[in-house]
Amino acid sequence: MPDILVSELVGPLSIHFRRGEAAYQNLFLDGRQFLSAKILKDNNSEIRRLILSKGYLLPFEQQQNAIELVAHLDIWLELWEDIAATKAHKPKDKFSFESCKYPQEAAASLKAFCLALCK
Repeated sequence: MPDILVSELVGPLSIHFRRGEAAYQNLFLDGRQFLSAKILKDNNSEIRRLILSKGYLLPFEQQQNAIELVAHLDIWLELWEDIAATKAHKPKDKFSFESCKYPQEAAASLKAFCLALCK
């Protein structure tokens, strides 16, 4: 794999995937507080940005997985913004919303690809 794939996309994505998993766990551990939801939202926004700006570096089969993940994040981020705009949330406010179906297989394949290249 070209070095640019790892340095520009796969490396940063692998960090954000791991950060996202931790943020998602924290969201439930702290009772769905706004602060944890915001950290997860910021992380998901960065994953989306990275894929849209550098996803062309991925092998074709991983591009398909990345597109499925971005399609999910497009909806998830819009739903998040709609709920967040309803009021000025404080860090410890409860924050949750009905989400859309997560592309489990596509995301797992993309994550495994990224983590394997970063070992």
